Amino acid sequence: MQIPKPAPLNVIPEDPTGNTWALPEGAIARIGKGYQSPAGSREITLTPDDRYFAVGTRIGLWWYDVASMSPIALWEKGCGMISTVEISPDSKLIAIANWNCTTIIRDIQSGECISEINQPKIHHSAGHITFSPDSCRIFIVNVDSNIEGLDVQSGESVAQMEQETNDVRAHQISKLRFSPDGQHAAATIIDHTYLWNPMTGAITAKFPGKNFAFSPDSRLLACQNPYVIPDSVPLRGASNVSVWNIGTGERIAYVEDHQYMVNSIRFSPCNKFIVTSDRYGSLKMWNLTNGCLEKSYTDYEKSRVVPYYLPDGTLLATMFSGETIEVWNVEQREKLQTYELPIESIGYKWFSKSPKLVIAHTLSNRQTISKKAHTFITLTEPICFPRYVQFTHEGKLAIRGHSRYIVLWDIKNNQTQKISYPSEFNEAIKSFTFLPEGEILVVDWNHNHNVYKVIKISKSEAMPITEFTPPTQLGNDTFSFSEERIAFSGKGGMIYLWNLKHSEIPKQLAGHTDHVWSLAFSPDGKRLMSGSGDETARIWDVEKGEEIAQLPLEKPLTTRALAFSPCGSVIAGGMFGEIYLWCAEKLTLLHTIPQPEDSPKLYTLAFSPCGRYLASGTWWVEDMEKMAVRLWDARNQ
Repeated sequence: MQIPKPAPLNVIPEDPTGNTWALPEGAIARIGKGYQSPAGSREITLTPDDRYFAVGTRIGLWWYDVASMSPIALWEKGCGMISTVEISPDSKLIAIANWNCTTIIRDIQSGECISEINQPKIHHSAGHITFSPDSCRIFIVNVDSNIEGLDVQSGESVAQMEQETNDVRAHQISKLRFSPDGQHAAATIIDHTYLWNPMTGAITAKFPGKNFAFSPDSRLLACQNPYVIPDSVPLRGASNVSVWNIGTGERIAYVEDHQYMVNSIRFSPCNKFIVTSDRYGSLKMWNLTNGCLEKSYTDYEKSRVVPYYLPDGTLLATMFSGETIEVWNVEQREKLQTYELPIESIGYKWFSKSPKLVIAHTLSNRQTISKKAHTFITLTEPICFPRYVQFTHEGKLAIRGHSRYIVLWDIKNNQTQKISYPSEFNEAIKSFTFLPEGEILVVDWNHNHNVYKVIKISKSEAMPITEFTPPTQLGNDTFSFSEERIAFSGKGGMIYLWNLKHSEIPKQLAGHTDHVWSLAFSPDGKRLMSGSGDETARIWDVEKGEEIAQLPLEKPLTTRALAFSPCGSVIAGGMFGEIYLWCAEKLTLLHTIPQPEDSPKLYTLAFSPCGRYLASGTWWVEDMEKMAVRLWDARNQ
């Protein structure tokens, strides 16, 4: 059967990268393809013939050609915030779930909307979607964390899967799939795998374990049972795997040879063997006829290895080790392909989330053994989710796009450069700023030891300036820089004030009783503003380390964004539903700017260099079509 090519929506033929596709009015380019969740793999799906794949991000739904790894379409550009995608077994339809509580079914060839399913707060649940083998029904997790079957064409409910437990953890659904013959709908709830009759919703079987897999003939079910090895130092998780006859409920095989957590289970196409792999490179093949270990492969020691059977019974495996990904023919001990990809690249993230994509790409290109495939520009494109953005003195845009590097974007020439520094300093970048001389100050965090370091990066070297260990981990940290100091805080409300010239232990500014969401230095660096979840906004004397005053609020509100005007005479604070403007000298409220009802969540503020204009950025809320950045005339409010 010919698999339809996805409709080429929003494609600009002159731009094969996709960086200028579907840009907002006035924008000239974008860097990155949009944020993906760091966990799970529900935003990536391949067509059954492995020719195309789709990736959901907060920009929209990107379609790619597997062989070239080049983008071929951009869908859902008005929705964005996509959490889950799934392609139907007949390759005609795709289901797209977004954060706006909507699952859209589209025809792949035309892009036409077939049905739209609205489920209030569905994005707060597990977010799983699966098609029935006949592609006529779709099963999702609804608002009550129940599994519901719906007709693809009408979107109407056709079945509700029974729940056996009232356990408050019943929403913990970690997997949802159909058996190959379509006779069973299966899901893991907490630590058991349930089977239902998909037509009636009645429970037909229940097995201990999770991370399940069906045999190709739908007769057997394998489930992983995690446990902790009690005498290991340090304690580590391991797994055994049970194989069950679904019809009789009898356990026909029991695998307990893994010393680490099993991460993958595969049945052979002939139904006679099962292959299991763990997190540290142990790959084992078991004979289901006698329940004995058939073969054990140790070539992949200390690497994450994922097995995959081809339809002809050939056993392949992907091996993830550092910044190298390899594809092997397991039984022939033959390396088919090597990918050298930075861990922070899009390609590495795609392949880690969907190891089947690695296999598909390798087979589609028929590459020579061990030939490097990292020449594809898309694969090496850096992950760039702008958690922190700043302009350099030369007008380039610096973005903290990943925890271990900064992307420098030359907007005029649309070129990017990755800035990193030696691994002995580089743990996780929390924030950074540019010095007038062009050097970069980076706040780096060692998670294991809870140590914060300040690193100065120049063209020739990276030099540690100072370090500090706070009494407790700060959680989602908030930072602000002046010429001489760094202020940072997080959960608990304590603010730390770091004098870089003296490398002293940071001063502790105590007063807030909840998470500090925003910090801002005055232009002269003598005062510090802070906004907290305790619904107060405070101003501090930096030199003395003392609180000066609390800014007046008409009602208790959390200040999530703060900014001083360039001359230091006005303070702006962003709250839910409005912007406050205070006189910085008298600390009195000047006026407020109400925000539109469709975008009340303010998360960032910035004054123009002349001080007249104030830009505000919002966070997404349900039913919002586009997130807003607004420009206000601060003098005429």
